[in-house]
Amino acid sequence: MLPARPFYLLRHGESEANAARLTAGGGLDSPLNETGRAQARSLAALIDTLPAKPDIVYHSSMIRARETAEILNASLKLEIRAARDLREHEVGAWEGQPWDEVFPLILSRTDPPGGESFLAFGQRIQSVMEDIRKKNHRLPLLVAHGGVFHAIGRLYDHEVGTIRNCHLHYFEPHPPHGHFPWRVSRFDAEGGKLAGKPAPFCASSDAP
Repeated sequence: MLPARPFYLLRHGESEANAARLTAGGGLDSPLNETGRAQARSLAALIDTLPAKPDIVYHSSMIRARETAEILNASLKLEIRAARDLREHEVGAWEGQPWDEVFPLILSRTDPPGGESFLAFGQRIQSVMEDIRKKNHRLPLLVAHGGVFHAIGRLYDHEVGTIRNCHLHYFEPHPPHGHFPWRVSRFDAEGGKLAGKPAPFCASSDAP
């Protein structure tokens, strides 16, 4: 299980593969498109309105996450580090294939041929997050991928659902540290600032 420490988690902005509805896991380094860059700039313009500010930025080594993080950090001006193991699930033969064909296989947790098993992917994400926790940051911001959200959920047998591009989430430890021990806020732009509300997959109905 993951360390009971708070963190922000953000899926990268829209990539070229996202727009084309192609599967892009950890083996297809698809860059952001102009929509994705605009999404990141919009978030960057409001990120200083967060009630709890991050103190460091980590990003996946993939270009779509790195570019998203760099756009955000132009406003945050924090130390920024690459973490290769935050990359997306490596899906082998499914890379570059139509998403509508691959999605049902992912939902059924079919291990991708020539790629990482779901177990191996989850273990990788658990390990990298434990490594980040050992650095004793107050509140890291992790810029990664939709699959990372799902890997965290699967560690607790918890369904996460759809994660939109460039939608910021805050994971706050919510004891007891057992079944999905996170109270999760999702941030939206409201009245010129970022407002947090319980995420649809939040295990607690309490407002964060």
